[in-house]
Amino acid sequence: MGATMTGQPQRKEAWEPQRRAPANGDVQRTDVNHIRNTVPALATPVWAKRLAVGLGAFSVGLGLLELLGTRQLEEWLGVDNAKLIRAYGVREIATGVQILMGSRLAPLLWGRVAGDVLDLGSLGAALRDPDSNRRNLAIATGAVVGVMLLDILDGMALSKTRS
Repeated sequence: MGATMTGQPQRKEAWEPQRRAPANGDVQRTDVNHIRNTVPALATPVWAKRLAVGLGAFSVGLGLLELLGTRQLEEWLGVDNAKLIRAYGVREIATGVQILMGSRLAPLLWGRVAGDVLDLGSLGAALRDPDSNRRNLAIATGAVVGVMLLDILDGMALSKTRS
């Protein structure tokens, strides 16, 4: 509020939000609801894009762990395959960065599923090694299966659209 020459504050008309205001000019609220309810089924769900971004960030983090903490991961799992763990780390980082920067997310999510299958194969092979830590390998396998289910769910949701 500004002041007039007499020192009295200017009064503006009180503005109060209207709870049931028309969306735009003469468009009635029922028309807006009709428009909202008739959005094509091919619209990408917001949750699917958010989940994809979360999975992309997770990929980068996991990749950094595999790349920078290779020795500790080998000890925890009871395996001796640093080159493979580092290669998987590079794959995770590359996939995560592509998801975070990409606009076509569905193919990248299906790429993550393929990577999860590869991870499960490697963990399964490591379980056959008598020197491995089977408990920790089982934990890692459960984590990969859980993330793989999220990847599949998100891949399916994004594949229904052009995402």
